[in-house]
Amino acid sequence: MFMLAGGVLDWFDELQVKQFFLLLADNFPGAEIVLNAQSRLWRLISNWGLRRTGIKDIATKWVLKDARKMEKWDKRITVLDQFSAFKNIPRDPAWGAQVERWMNFTDRSRMYNIFHLRV
Repeated sequence: MFMLAGGVLDWFDELQVKQFFLLLADNFPGAEIVLNAQSRLWRLISNWGLRRTGIKDIATKWVLKDARKMEKWDKRITVLDQFSAFKNIPRDPAWGAQVERWMNFTDRSRMYNIFHLRV
């Protein structure tokens, strides 16, 4: 089984995310999942952006910069790959220099990452 969890887990706290992965491991052993996760810096930027748009009642919570931390949650969780979100996206000059700088900064700082795991 293969699952995607893009843009979902940021909204939960770490205990809830851990419980989710333990349930996956219990019910779908050997399944693979690809997800994104934000660093503390990305969370600050994201939540600041939400507040700027007038959204004050919700905020992103979960942060993770290195997926190997998840392997400590349970021996069934294995990191297959992890990389910065924009690593494999070719830069297009039509997007402008500011977008390219932002993508490069995000890659260098690893503040928004993609993780591929097996449970």
